[in-house]
Formats: sequence, structure tokens, C-alpha cells
Amino acid sequence: VGNSLIPDNTLLNRLEYNPRYFKGFITAGFFFETGYGLENKREFYYLEVPAGQGQYAWIDYNNNNIKELNEFEVSKFIDQAKFIKIYTPTNAYTKVLQNQLSVSLNIRPAAILKNNSKALNRFANRFNIQTSARFDNKISNTNSLDNYNPFLIVKDTFLLANNNNIRQSVFFNQSSAFFGADYTYLKNESRQLIINGIEGKYLLSHEIKWRLNFFESWAINSSNIISKKENSSQFFLARNFIIEGFESEQKLIFQPNTIFRLSSIYKYIEKKNVLYSQLENNISPQKAYINSFGFELKYNQTEKGSLNARFDLIKISYNDLKNTALSYEMLNGLSSGNNFTWELSYQRNVNENIQISITYNARKTSQADLINIGGMQIRAFF
Repeated sequence: VGNSLIPDNTLLNRLEYNPRYFKGFITAGFFFETGYGLENKREFYYLEVPAGQGQYAWIDYNNNNIKELNEFEVSKFIDQAKFIKIYTPTNAYTKVLQNQLSVSLNIRPAAILKNNSKALNRFANRFNIQTSARFDNKISNTNSLDNYNPFLIVKDTFLLANNNNIRQSVFFNQSSAFFGADYTYLKNESRQLIINGIEGKYLLSHEIKWRLNFFESWAINSSNIISKKENSSQFFLARNFIIEGFESEQKLIFQPNTIFRLSSIYKYIEKKNVLYSQLENNISPQKAYINSFGFELKYNQTEKGSLNARFDLIKISYNDLKNTALSYEMLNGLSSGNNFTWELSYQRNVNENIQISITYNARKTSQADLINIGGMQIRAFF
């Protein structure tokens, strides 16, 4: 009887390198690995757990009291976090080539520019640059050497799963007590193969933060983000979106000592779903405008305990249907109109071995009753 098995050649490799140049001016890390394997098509379901111990919330969008797979969202609030996502394997497998590349780079001019008498050196020493990137791709086997290239742009039909992350940060005056700023570029992309097809997520953001301390007890913190967030699903088409967003938070802080801090916060968020407006020019995008006004109090006594309190008034304007997966993402789990949220946490060290924590959270939206959540925890250290 002849052997009907077809010979199959595979290539496995791994490369790792961690250089350090110019007395620490440049430190880097490099890791590359490839190998063949089988990618399992997985099914998933949501398992209910005690409130606060899960990651997902069930929102009954069609009011039929049936928990359908497209009605679960990453929970915005602890009382809704009642479900976890469970993956189960199937008998369906696909041969894939997996390549992984991880790169990190840190540039610190202060390591070599020791002469601070020069203005250019002093200015350069205020900067610190950090870069990290990770590419993890699983590609359908095409018997091509191009598959080993982690930067190859692969057609959607061949890219079965990936998890790619890029982060670039530039810090200015990172250790200064008076003024500091930083810029962060973030790009995350993930894709997974499930029994219902391929699901993908994408996030791109540019963030600029700065802080200024003045009059000894006063400070201003500012955070500003431009982002693009995408979700794609071959089976749950109602969950597809491309949200372009802008977020700006300004915080005025009064801190006369290390024990007490009071902050006033204003936050503006603008979101726009441009998916269908890109497909058809005559469709206007869904838009959400969120204005938030808040106060925060922190009181901390070393080795004794701490008290944190916060109150927010959140005004939301939205031009589309409310009870949908898109609205949950656009409105951060809240409703159009006036929303109120507040929280209180108290922690006390009774003695060297016992610590008590009490938490209280509440929210009131324009379309729902007041929700209160409280909890207490006692820890014993031996």
C-alpha cells in the first residue's frame, strides 16, 4: 500500500538581541520568532458571575429577555460587570504560520551629555524617548517566504489572527516638579478567528499631556487625545463601527500639603461614527457630545488611611437611537441628557494586621432610576 501522506517542510527560528550603546544613551531589545502551527476555530459564550467579578455587561437591546451573543459589552460600571467570556475549542483547525516580532528602544540624552554649562545640552537632557512595538501574526500557509516578514501587508483572506501594538512616547521634563509634558502615539490592532468568522478591533490615538505647578499649592493638569476606534465582525454586522473621537480633560488642583488635595475637572468628549457616511455620502454620521463637570477630594494620612470622593455632572447630546451597541460605546454606558455619577472610598488601617475598605458608587441617568452600589472588605495580614 502506497503512502498517501504529502511531505510537509517547516522552518522554525528564534532570534533575541538586547544591545546597550554609548553608556546607556541607547538601550534596545529585539526578539523575533517564527513557527508553523494549527489555529483552532473557537466558539464562545458568556458565563454569569457575581456582580463586579466579571468584565462584560448584558444589555437587552431587543427587549426579548434572551441573552444573545451580540448583546454583551465591555462593562463601563462595576454593577453591570456580571459576565465573563469563555472560549471553547472546536474540531475545525487551520494550518498557520505564526511570526512574532518585539522591539523596544529607549533614548536618553542625559546619559552622555554631561556638560550642563551648554544651553543645547541642558535642553536635550530634558527629553526621553521610548518606543515599543510588538507584532504577532498568524497567517494562512501559502508556502511563500514572504510569510516570514512581520511587516508584510497581508490580504484579509490570509490573515487569520493578529495582535499588533505600537507605542511611541516623547517625554519633556519628566522629573521636573514645575513643568512637564509628553506625547504618546498608540496603535493597537487585534484579530481573532472564531466559528462565526473573523472579528477585528483597531485603535489609533495621539495624546498630549502637560502639567504646570504654580504658587506652591496649585497645579494644572491637561490631557488631550485624538483617536480612531474601529470594530469589525463578519457575523454581527450591527457591531461594526468606525468612531473618530476627540477628548480633552483639564484639571485644576489645590494641594496645600501631602495630606489633602482638591481638584475641579472639566472634560469634553466628541465622538463621530463615520462608517456608513464613508460608504454612502448622503448618510450623516452618528455624533455624540459629552460635557463633564466634576470635583474630586483626596485625603491621605500615612499609615492610617485614606478617603477619596468624586462627583460628576455629565451632559450628553446624541443624534441617534439610544438602545444599541453603538450608543453604549458612544455614550460610555450613559444616556442623553443630564447624568450624575459619584463615588466614595474609605480605607483605614485598624492596626498593623487589619485593614478595612469601604466603597460606594452611584449614578443617575435621565432614562433610568438611581443605582447605588456599596461594598466593604476586611483584609488581614499575617
